Amino acid sequence: MTPSTIAWMRKNAGGLICFVTEDSVGKQLGLDFMSDLLRKVGFNGLVKRPGYGDDPAFSIYVNHVKTATGIRDRDRALTITRLADVVKMVNEGRALDARKIFYDEFYAPGHVPILLGRVGRRFGHTELSLILSRMAGIPPALVIVEMLSDDGGALSKDTVNKIASELGTALISGSEIVSEARRRGII
Repeated sequence: MTPSTIAWMRKNAGGLICFVTEDSVGKQLGLDFMSDLLRKVGFNGLVKRPGYGDDPAFSIYVNHVKTATGIRDRDRALTITRLADVVKMVNEGRALDARKIFYDEFYAPGHVPILLGRVGRRFGHTELSLILSRMAGIPPALVIVEMLSDDGGALSKDTVNKIASELGTALISGSEIVSEARRRGII
């Protein structure tokens, strides 16, 4: 992750820039879903399911200890890069080392939300991105952001198609991702 990539996402997408990993990785780091944490401390009345029916994938928000304010592009890039390093360590079977680094190098609350995907149990944007990482054979350490329109909603499919074309990238649907993952036996 680079500061220029964060700047591009911030300027061209507009949604919340989130770090994504699998819930199994989160558990090895001692993380839980924010909705579960809030229930445990007595905020049951605030924990409601959104319209899509599942508890949100949010865990905690963190900053790396070497950041200035945490929100700057270079700060978020550093936080995300080090989070990816920690996830890679978990994937390599070094969960205890990863957990130590996580608790030594990060603090909460911060400016980078960690989302914990429930791959195979839920099929939202968080999980779809993680399914793609499985298909690509890369660690489940990703960054996602929703692209928003100027009227405050999501971008239209036509606009997204145009942007994908300009970037020279493929545009695939969630159902295509799930279908291919099932065909490959990934989920």
